[in-house]
Amino acid sequence: MRLLTFALFLVTQFSFSQNYSVTEIPKEMLENADAVVRHHKSTITVEAQDKMRIVTKRVVTVLNENGNEHLNAYAFYEKNDNVSEIEAIVYNGQGEEIKKIKKRDFMDQSAIGNGTLYADSRVLALDYTPIQYPYTIAFTKEYITPNTAFIPSFVFIDDYRVSVELADFTLSMEANIPFRFQERGFGDYPIQSSSTNKSLQYVSKNLKALTYEPMSPSFRDFAPRVDLALNHFHLEGVDGSAKTWEELGHWMFNELLMHQDELDENTIKQINDLVKGIEDPIEKIRKVYGYVQDNTRYISVQLGIGGWQPISAMEVDKVKYGDCKGLTNYTKALLDAVGISSYYTVVYAGSRKRDLDEAFPSMQGNHVILNVPLQEKEVWLECTSQITPVDFLGTFTDNRNVLKVTPEGGKLVRTRAYPDEENYQYTAAEIYLNNNRNITGTATITSTGTQYDQKYWRESYTKLEQEKFYKEHWGYVKGLSIGGVTYTNDKNTVQFTEEVKVDAIGYLTTAGDNLMFAPNVFNRNLAVPDRVRNRKRELVIDRGYLDEDEFTIHLPENYVPETWVQSATEESKFGTYSISITPKGPKSLLYKRKLLIKSGKFPKEDYEAYREFRKKVARYDNSKIILTKKES
Repeated sequence: MRLLTFALFLVTQFSFSQNYSVTEIPKEMLENADAVVRHHKSTITVEAQDKMRIVTKRVVTVLNENGNEHLNAYAFYEKNDNVSEIEAIVYNGQGEEIKKIKKRDFMDQSAIGNGTLYADSRVLALDYTPIQYPYTIAFTKEYITPNTAFIPSFVFIDDYRVSVELADFTLSMEANIPFRFQERGFGDYPIQSSSTNKSLQYVSKNLKALTYEPMSPSFRDFAPRVDLALNHFHLEGVDGSAKTWEELGHWMFNELLMHQDELDENTIKQINDLVKGIEDPIEKIRKVYGYVQDNTRYISVQLGIGGWQPISAMEVDKVKYGDCKGLTNYTKALLDAVGISSYYTVVYAGSRKRDLDEAFPSMQGNHVILNVPLQEKEVWLECTSQITPVDFLGTFTDNRNVLKVTPEGGKLVRTRAYPDEENYQYTAAEIYLNNNRNITGTATITSTGTQYDQKYWRESYTKLEQEKFYKEHWGYVKGLSIGGVTYTNDKNTVQFTEEVKVDAIGYLTTAGDNLMFAPNVFNRNLAVPDRVRNRKRELVIDRGYLDEDEFTIHLPENYVPETWVQSATEESKFGTYSISITPKGPKSLLYKRKLLIKSGKFPKEDYEAYREFRKKVARYDNSKIILTKKES
């Protein structure tokens, strides 16, 4: 109670000051900041299982143009939500009011992108163009929602380069419902708290701006926040109860998926005819998955409970489209029809890995995929894609905790991880140097694992797009022209091959009568992470990879090497690098290179050592050979 009294005292003191002049901001709050949150106050009141009131006041001083994105002056709402109040007041740098923006002046627009056919989700967004910096906006919103399945987390620091003078949060449980909360990233932050079985309160003051550090953990993994969940909740007309992942999955199966996988007899006969005579379950899956890819397309549908419940398999079969939920459920139904069991699986999708939080069961995730457990392996299907191979997830959903929804309940499992060596690229090249300093050549590049993921969709590139891509990719090769490109996409082995013919004018440079060139024509890795003084966060390499290169280089007529790139090997905890050049007959050289980067998390003290490793790689990759003309 002493902490609660202290918190209320701080909030009261601040609310009475109301001086938004920039001169009132403590100097340390301006350091490394593009915006300063003067006060962020959020109050959530759960009045019933199907009624939650959320009141927010957020006062932000924007110091420069980059700070505009940190206003967060908007209100998302669904069909059954009621935004009862929304307002913004604009102040100049001296704290003088210059404009008041009422609800009618906010932009009311769809909150979903162009890929959505139907949606209830909308957003009221502030429409204000600043005329000078700094300026301050005091934004207030209040809304009531029946959907208590999602209680907004309270985030004390929104983003990099944002400092916070005062943040306070209150949860009031007027309904007699048990709730759970989880504190994350509090560390040494000055956050005071108080809790009872009916309330929760946090107050924090003077949180300094955080600066971005290359290759650091995801911001949400270390910034201070409080996550919340009710044991009994409501979602668009459907009540639910869950305090474990097993219970939540059981509710999803019974309330969201039950009877949604029914198909008519004609479709069941058609899909069984498709796999007739096939015994291998993988081949059956390929046939069914290929049928879905050839006969449906992805369109999002976000209406009411449909934002979480798939449209029926019968409806997808009829209209030939669906969102991730509908297409996954449809594929599941088709596999059921041919005797293969599979499971609807909820995931946080995105190239930056994000787990469903094992320690905090709640409504989480933003995407759905399909899990097909076979005796010898687990097969994964991305049902929204018309080109992704069977059992390939790529960087969108790989190696993370997901919720498999079964009739017995939810099971938290992990999607497939791609070992570093499997994220493989092999480049074989034949390169011809000529006396007028030009080169011609052909590179054959074969990729697997996550390196396949970066490339296989290029099959749809036009000739113009191909030329643009390779000119940018090999931007260090001046005067480059693309003579032709051939792609081979083997979906069974999940292997993508590029054959690229090139020529480059003036690739060799002159040094008197000598010629000079870099033997690494097709795979220079010159990127070195920026220097960071006094690094505060660990080094994260999300995904490792292995590159191997073998180039046969045919020398110009009457020229021989005067200097060589010496063979070298670099070993480190972050990976290995090796390079060698050897004669290959009287007029050719064989250039061999290997680079392995290891995934993992490393102490912050290792960052400079990693930079040094990458500097060595860049230096070797950019090294040159001098050719001298033979005496006649």
